[in-house]
Amino acid sequence: MKLIAPILALMLLTGSNDSAKDDVVLKAMKDEMGRSMSRLHLDQYKGPYFISYAVRQNETFGVTASFGSVDRSDRNVTRNLSVDVREGDYSLDSSDFSSGGFHGALGASRGPSADITVDDNYDSIRHELWLNTDRAYKKAIEDLEGKKAFLQENNVKERPDSMSKEKPVVSIGPMAHLSSDTTHDTALARKLSLIFRDYPRIQKSLVSLDQEADTSWFVNSDGFTNRTPKQQCVLVAMATAQADDGMAISDLQMFSGATDKDLPPSAVIEKSIRDMAQRITNLAAAKATNEEYRGPMLFEGPAAAEFISQILQPQLRHSPAPLDKNNPFAQMSKNPFEDKIGIKVMPSFITVVDDPLTKKVGTAVITSAYDIDDDGVRAQKITLIDKGILKTFCMSRAPTREIKQSNGHSFGGSGVSRNLYVLSSVSSTPQELKNKLLQLGKENGLKNVYIARRLWNFGTAALEPQMLFSTLFASMSSGSEARLLPPVLLYKVSVADGKEELVRGAQFSNLTMRVLRDIVATGNDTKPYPLVSMGAMGFSRGAPDLSTVVTPSLLIDEVELQKGTRQTELSPILKDPYFQK
Repeated sequence: MKLIAPILALMLLTGSNDSAKDDVVLKAMKDEMGRSMSRLHLDQYKGPYFISYAVRQNETFGVTASFGSVDRSDRNVTRNLSVDVREGDYSLDSSDFSSGGFHGALGASRGPSADITVDDNYDSIRHELWLNTDRAYKKAIEDLEGKKAFLQENNVKERPDSMSKEKPVVSIGPMAHLSSDTTHDTALARKLSLIFRDYPRIQKSLVSLDQEADTSWFVNSDGFTNRTPKQQCVLVAMATAQADDGMAISDLQMFSGATDKDLPPSAVIEKSIRDMAQRITNLAAAKATNEEYRGPMLFEGPAAAEFISQILQPQLRHSPAPLDKNNPFAQMSKNPFEDKIGIKVMPSFITVVDDPLTKKVGTAVITSAYDIDDDGVRAQKITLIDKGILKTFCMSRAPTREIKQSNGHSFGGSGVSRNLYVLSSVSSTPQELKNKLLQLGKENGLKNVYIARRLWNFGTAALEPQMLFSTLFASMSSGSEARLLPPVLLYKVSVADGKEELVRGAQFSNLTMRVLRDIVATGNDTKPYPLVSMGAMGFSRGAPDLSTVVTPSLLIDEVELQKGTRQTELSPILKDPYFQK
């Protein structure tokens, strides 16, 4: 029976079997795993040493409204099965091998994924488990042979083990179910979308409210058995406009909580959306920046959160690179922090922690918090950067040469940072930060310095997808090692008198990871910011999961800006008929 006995023993010790005795999904997963571990093998191969099954049930309700009318309203339930079957052993197994091709260049797959029945039908679930296990096992044999051949032909120094051994976790939580008032949510989205009728400059707009209730089942042959609930509600308002020269302007406002009851009062949401609509209107009328700039910049509030999310967060994860000598993206995707453990990467007054366990900061619900990761391992609060020194990475069960164990941060099979806290031992008031910014400008002989209050992010591309490609192209061609999307709300500040002028169209350029060490001051305004992080997006199954960055404002000693593209689309020939009345 191989490793089935430890599973049963652990279940009996914890008593979890009683609490899950009526769970058809768990029973099907355990039964098929027991059969596969004891009987599955092909020819001379001994059979898998490890199998894991993950089923995610996703109950959703979503509504989208534009200009006072509902564009989409749907309620749905889906289940997705993921299977990971490994041939070999913990030291060397079939995982993380790429045989080439486009998908191989982007990273090796964990195993098959398939939509399965949402009915608690034991036979149907067993059927899907059987088929996907068979397919994954045959692929594992092929990959292990390819991996061994690769290692015979290539000298891979200090190769880490394929998977760490971890203490089994058995945790049976309640099922998550959606209990939203769909009539109320639909009316709220429609009402909020009416706000944009008061802003003639805005061309496109939408308000979406999406609720999810997820139940995740996880079973593996090492003795892990988990059933984990999660709920999330996200309300997003976004809009776009065009300046007179044709430049596209876009921004969004996002609110999140576990359920719609955690959202702010509708009056607070309405005021925030009106503020956003006015920002976009003001931006469309603002001057386009016409200068190249190198000097200090203050990133306030949401801009600081996006800065941390885009520059730092992706470097704190660990994703094992697939063995593939023909991977054209290997160097491009290499983590610049990969070999920097023990080295200073930020100022000594800054410590960075990833804390998936904290569920609330003040009154804000942290929807990205979790207790158990995607490998079934208990989540841990870890210090990633201590007084500026890089200490570790967010880890799954895929070890590195230096880090041998998981720390409970697996997301899609890779170690991912999703709850980042930037802690500073020194802080300044907003006015003190601005004064320091002006002082740095004087010391550098500058007439103007800059404050960024909001940065562009990938969510704002929903209404204008072509903006995403043009922005990414501009970022890639800017000569930057570190990628930072352009500022949305950018102010030119006179060094002489501190007067601020809103400008648009600038792009960051020539950024390197040194920009993190160039942080010279932080604010006393630490807040949590929910956002869609590119550091986590690539590991999501289905819709992107939110991340959280908790950070103060940041003053950076040197940042470069360049003029944005001057190739723009013509504005509509006729005005919006609604405003032509």
